[in-house]
Amino acid sequence: MDGMFENAEFVWAKETVLKNFPNLQIEQISKLGEGWMSRAYLINNKLVFRFPKGKSGADDTEKEIKVLPLLKKYITLSIPELIYVGTQDNGYPFVGYKILPGEPMDEQLFDSLAAETNNILAIQIAEFINQIRSFHVDLLKGLKVREDDFYQEYLNLFKEVQHKAFPIVNKQIQNYLTFRFTSYLENKHHFFYTPKLLHSDLSLDHLLFDKNRQELTGIIDFGDMRIGDPDYEYVYLLEECGEEFTKKVMENRQEENCLIKIEKVSFFLTADNVRLLLEGIKRNSSEMVDESMEAIQNEMNNHQF
Repeated sequence: MDGMFENAEFVWAKETVLKNFPNLQIEQISKLGEGWMSRAYLINNKLVFRFPKGKSGADDTEKEIKVLPLLKKYITLSIPELIYVGTQDNGYPFVGYKILPGEPMDEQLFDSLAAETNNILAIQIAEFINQIRSFHVDLLKGLKVREDDFYQEYLNLFKEVQHKAFPIVNKQIQNYLTFRFTSYLENKHHFFYTPKLLHSDLSLDHLLFDKNRQELTGIIDFGDMRIGDPDYEYVYLLEECGEEFTKKVMENRQEENCLIKIEKVSFFLTADNVRLLLEGIKRNSSEMVDESMEAIQNEMNNHQF
């Protein structure tokens, strides 16, 4: 056995996997990453095992366990095929799947792409969005995929930020956030949509890219799947890839009124920063509060109101 198993974290991962799957030979473990919801390990350089850390992560994993097998036939790109489903000592589930081809993208890689490759990515992402939206939401009943009322969700968020955050931010930011929320909530056209299944987290690190073929190979991390406003799917594309690329994806999907949609999606980014601010206040984390305040200040400086 490798010395890596002397690491308590790797010992725990190995023992948890073998308790559930005693016939699996484990020769090597490395850590792939860790977020708020889960931690992931690569076993034998070919299997990804992901362990939720709390109830929210466990609920997301249960959702993936139930939905991904149904979704697979709709999606052209590779998505995780959960061949191992086990239970941790704390009762939370965990999953394992063969590592997908390609590597997670980042902003540096995205910015380095040639124009032709950039166009190919826009086409592939547009196709993925079309495919996941084609999944009939009635099939999701009882599968832990929630349907969000976007009006009520953001109305509640606005009330919460007024109550918890306004006392600690300056008047200018109060005015800016009030303008952003009221502009969104008072526009009835924002809520004339047919609810669709959303991946809901199309950030660059969830897009797998083949550098040799210069194209996407897969999509990962479906834990945030939900039913709601289809325009929300663009939110992290706008944040990380910019307006021009997001508009290109929209045009490949033959969306109408792209610039109006982009303005709506930019509100979702504001709301995400507000959520980070509220989470920082809840956790008494000055780092999270400072990060969110900097983001809100930057967007306020670039937004006329």
